[in-house]
Amino acid sequence: MENFDIILVLARIALDADAPRAVQQIGRLKGVLESSDKDQAEKLGRLLTRAGRKHAMSPLAMNEMRATADAARRQLPGEVLSAATPVPTDRETGTPLARIIFPSVDRNEEPILNKALRAAVSDLIHEWKKGEELARIGARPHMRCLLYGEPGVGKTKLARYLAGQLGLPCVEVRLDGLMSSFLGTTARNIGALFDFADRYRCVLFLDEFDAVAKARDDAQEVGEIKRVVNTLLQCLDGRNGRGVTLAATNHEHLLDSAVWRRFDSRIAIGKPDADARELLLKHFLEPLALRDPEISLLVWATEGMSGADIEMLVEAGKRFLVLHGNRPDRDGDERPSTPEEERGPMILESLRRQALLNVRLFNANRAELLMGDRDHLASALETVGLKQAEIGALLGLSQSAISRRKKRTGESDLRLEDAHHG
Repeated sequence: MENFDIILVLARIALDADAPRAVQQIGRLKGVLESSDKDQAEKLGRLLTRAGRKHAMSPLAMNEMRATADAARRQLPGEVLSAATPVPTDRETGTPLARIIFPSVDRNEEPILNKALRAAVSDLIHEWKKGEELARIGARPHMRCLLYGEPGVGKTKLARYLAGQLGLPCVEVRLDGLMSSFLGTTARNIGALFDFADRYRCVLFLDEFDAVAKARDDAQEVGEIKRVVNTLLQCLDGRNGRGVTLAATNHEHLLDSAVWRRFDSRIAIGKPDADARELLLKHFLEPLALRDPEISLLVWATEGMSGADIEMLVEAGKRFLVLHGNRPDRDGDERPSTPEEERGPMILESLRRQALLNVRLFNANRAELLMGDRDHLASALETVGLKQAEIGALLGLSQSAISRRKKRTGESDLRLEDAHHG
């Protein structure tokens, strides 16, 4: 389409104005272009996707957050926490013991989680929205929740999201930062922190929870840690019913059993499954838009990775594309322009480069296949539903090489079938 750059600018302006008819017409234009110019259709598709996310976090979403916050305020005692409220500090060093994160629609994007976990988190949020109904029958929402799992799976992001959904400020504390070499100071810091959280309506988020809540029978720990854990138990008991307390740990096995029992809800945050990895990849890849076979390759390659690992891998891939001669599109800000027949092999080469430089990032089997010969890799990619032509495009094979591979694998399949019937 001629003058598409001008049409793209007009489409952006129309979508920024949040006009429903504009969305409908741009969607129609995208449908027409899908049969004639896939690149232009992809650009319009990305504009519509961004507009959809913006609409999802529009004033309507803010009103829902405010309604939930009003419900929380009716249920919880305490004063309003503002940006001007001084936070408690360590008496010896003057270091702040916490930082305050205030609720915001812009920063309260829903984390990408596995389907079952997403449902559990949704139930937890809805408990708060039904808090008054629960109170009428003598029940209440979960007030203390422990999030545990490996590093990089999104525990901190989930805690901030939950606080944002409640419409309450998040008093965020790294408990390893409360530890002090001065006798009795750590316990005093914990007490001051809980006194602060109990005074105001807020969500208290205790990150790196195992730094303080270690088992008291650990032979490696001195008597001071026992006093600290006792203080923590008393503070958790005293806070029950006064506010929401979230805690996160990478090492749940280190927690004292009495501390573990203090939490109403204990949520295991696992590594993303294939569906969640696909959503994470598409999110981190923006504004790049890859085809389905390329996404399938990346989903396969990232098995066993955390969300943080996937983000790091995508960042490395973007740098690889820029460093290897891609040019910006005519509109200057959409994505590097790589011919479609070259993009798959470049993505594969980027994965191989990362498997060489950062082998511990990958599942051992995936790293071995990426670094091995193309036939073994092609066979592995067949198991995720990719067609021979798609695999050939990803591996940079010529049409004749793809045809030879089809013939070779077809003959192999026939021999297996004959052996089975024989």
